Amino acid sequence: MTAWSGGRKAAWLGVLVGLLLLTACAVSPQPQPRSIAVQATADETLKATLAMLAERGFVIRHGDGDLGQLDAVLASRSGYEIHAQITSGGERPPGLVMQNGDTYLTLSGRRGGQPLDALELDPLFIDVQNRLGLLP
Repeated sequence: MTAWSGGRKAAWLGVLVGLLLLTACAVSPQPQPRSIAVQATADETLKATLAMLAERGFVIRHGDGDLGQLDAVLASRSGYEIHAQITSGGERPPGLVMQNGDTYLTLSGRRGGQPLDALELDPLFIDVQNRLGLLP
C-alpha cells in the first residue's frame, strides 16, 4: 500500500505542476507603451487627449490631472481599454517614437485581453496632435 500511495502522490504532484504551468501560460501579455513628445503644455495635452477619447466613445474610468493620467474604456466594446500618461520634461518615456517637444504623451491599451499595437495607437496620437494644432 505504501508503494501505491507514493505513486499516487507523484501523480498528484505531476497534475499540480501541470496546472501551474497552464496557469502561467494564461497570463496576458503586458501592453507595450508608445510615446510621442509634443510642443504643448501638459495641461493642453491632457485636455486634448481627454476630448479625443470622449469623442471616440470612450468612458473615462479614472482621470487625475495632477498625475497626468487617464484610464478609459470603449463604451461600445467590452474589453477595449486605453491608458494615457502625460508628463513634462524629465526622463524620456518608454516607446518614444517622435521627439518634437518636451511634453510626453504615452498611450497603451488592450482589446480582448491583447495589447494594442502601433497601428491601433497611431490614429489616437494623430488625433491629439491635430487637436493641439500641431499638424498641417
